[in-house]
Formats: sequence, C-alpha cells, structure tokens
Amino acid sequence: MAQSGDSAESPPPPIHPPESAEAWVGPLVAMLVVQTAVSFLSRIPPTLAPTLGPRVGWPAESVGYLTALISGGSIFVLLLAAPLQRRLGSMRTLQIGMALGVAGALLCALPSAGAPVVGSLIIGLSIGPPSTAGMDVLQRYAPPSHRNLLFSVKQAGVPLGGVAAGLLLPGAAQWLGLEGAILVAAALGAAALSAVQPWRRRVDAQRDRTLRLRWRHFGSMDALRRPLQTLVAMPGMRRMGIVGGCLATGQSTWFAFLVTYLVSQLGWSLVAAGGQFALMQTVSVLGRPLAGFASDRLGDGLRVLRWMAAASALTTLAFAFCTPAWPAWAVVTLSVLGGLTVASWNGVLFAEMARIAPRESLNEAMAGATLLLLIAYVMAAVLFSVVLAVGGGYRLAFVMVAALTSVALWPLTTQAHP
Repeated sequence: MAQSGDSAESPPPPIHPPESAEAWVGPLVAMLVVQTAVSFLSRIPPTLAPTLGPRVGWPAESVGYLTALISGGSIFVLLLAAPLQRRLGSMRTLQIGMALGVAGALLCALPSAGAPVVGSLIIGLSIGPPSTAGMDVLQRYAPPSHRNLLFSVKQAGVPLGGVAAGLLLPGAAQWLGLEGAILVAAALGAAALSAVQPWRRRVDAQRDRTLRLRWRHFGSMDALRRPLQTLVAMPGMRRMGIVGGCLATGQSTWFAFLVTYLVSQLGWSLVAAGGQFALMQTVSVLGRPLAGFASDRLGDGLRVLRWMAAASALTTLAFAFCTPAWPAWAVVTLSVLGGLTVASWNGVLFAEMARIAPRESLNEAMAGATLLLLIAYVMAAVLFSVVLAVGGGYRLAFVMVAALTSVALWPLTTQAHP
C-alpha cells in the first residue's frame, strides 16, 4: 500500500517463498480465518435486510446503501492502514480491522435508524486489510508453483463467511431476535480475532519497529493518489483493474440483494432465502480454488477470467427474468451458477495482478486495484438501489448489471502475457 508522510519507504526484503508446506500452511490458515470472519460480519446487512430495514423504518431495498457504506469504509481504511501495516505488521493490522468489524456489528444491533449507517461504515473498515495486508502475507509465504491456488484458497474465505451468515443469521434472527443474531455474529468475530494471535509474532517479524507513528502519517490523500498512479502507470495492471471493476459490479449486487430479491419478489421466507444465499456462497467456496487450480494447470489465468466474465453476465441476465412462477429448482440452479461465476473470480484476478506487478511496486499496485474494486462495489450497490427507488424494478437493474459485467471481456481480450 502507499506510504504516507515524509519518511521514505525502505525497499522490501528479498522474497523467497519456501516450498515446504510447514512454512506456509500456518499463514494461509490465518489468512483464511481472517477473510472468513470479516466476510461474515459484512454479510449482516444483506442477510438480515428484510428484518433490519423495516425495524428502523427503511424499505428492505435500502440494503444497497448499507452495502455501499461497508465498501466505502474499506476505501477510507486505505488512508489509515498503510503506516499501521508498516509499523505493527500485517497480522496486527488485520486484527485491528477485525476488532472494528465486531464493534460495527454491535452498533447495528441498536434500535436506531442511524445505528446501521454508522455500524456498516465501521464494518467496512475491517474489509480493506485482508486485501492488502493479506496479499502481503501470501506473497511472502506462498510457493510460486502453487500461488494461484493459495490466493484462491485465501479468497475462498469470502464465500465461507457468506455461507456462515446465510445459514446462521436468518435462523438466529427467527429464534433469538435481530439483536440476538447480531450478538452471535459479533462473538464469532471476536473468537476469530483471538484465534490468529499465535501467528502474529512470526508473520510480523519484519515490521518496522523504528517507525514512530505521527498524525501526519494518517489521512494523507497520497494514500489514495499514489496507488492509483502506480496502477495507471502499468498498462497491464490498468486493464486488470477495469476487469475487476466490471466483475465487482455483478458480485456486489448479487451479494447485497439476493436475499431481499427472493423474499420481496419471489415470495421466499427469510430462512429459505438465507439458505439460498448460503448455497451460492458454498458453491463459491469450491469454485474459487477450482478456478485457481484451472488457471495454474492451464498456465493462463486470463483465459479462466474470460470464461468467468462471460458466464457471470449470462447468469445475471437469466436471474433478471425470475418470477414467482419459476420452479424452485430453476432458481437454485441459477444460484449455483452464480456461485461458480459471479462469486468465484477474485482469487484468479488477484493472482494475475500479483504476477504482473513488479515486486517493488506490488503493495501500491494492489492497493490501487483494491481501490478500484471497492469503488465499483459502492457504485454498483448505490446504482441498483437508485434504480429500484425510481421504480425501474429488479429486472431492469439486473439487466444493467449483466451489461456492465460483460464489459470485462474487452480488456481481457487485449491483455497479453508478458
């Protein structure tokens, strides 16, 4: 990530990822735990939207704005996390992020219209570190021969968290009430924070203990400007950033609106819709490593991304035309396809970016790419909610998302291996 302030960034130490499984399994497990916990907390609004929104006087479709706030919090953390990551280390930065996620979840339990707004923004602060600090850890420990697979395994924590949220939270809300469900989520997040502590000393051994954190290190716009400048300066990374932004449009809207769409438009119960959300995420748990394995075997991650972009657009287009008359198996089939396509491209994309970016620019380039993805998540969720608010309906909104997703095919056809 970009470094703020006046002090110059020292060059990173040489990276020679060990091939021995004993050397990298521990850090990989820690990153998977962190990614899963953060994802679980971020799914509180979308999986509980039909209950959470009306409780504070909002329509359920307002979940798009809460999702946008979560992604917005992730953007804000880019202004703050770089000096913390350098001084405290990647693992401690991840733990701080998880603590903020737990605090944001607890705020969402308060019976106030403003509580979900502030809570969602704070939950968003926990999402940024796994993309940057987590990438730093895997880049240091993952063997090159298995890098795409291990990046995809780490990214599988995103749908794993969604599986847990879809299966646990709607049922917990039914049995324990909304507040009880959110308290369960916060407790699980706190447990994950503690679980990764044993790896902290090893992973953060190379942190800069001499850096004295000052206020000027935080909040500099250089933390946003420098990553984007680094990204734009590399044509390959720039094209991959566009790909990620287009694919993120579909992922953002599926994750944010699936439960609400099934409940409000297709007449499903909250628990059944949560189960469908969990099914899509479960398929993605398998789909992400499978996509990484395929790209490693083919030696061509770009080809895999092209397949996934085309399939994502077609699946979203079909989803736009669901009606209550459709048989349940048809909706289930689309959810499975969505899990394999819309929800499973992340690991391959990040691995391709890590492959293209020079090591000396990796952190800033990845931060720039992450920023573009987060902006796409924000804009997609807001645009979807606006279309619904003005009466455009879910069909028009999903058709627009399918069209935007298909745009990813253009840069993927012009991106060449170096």
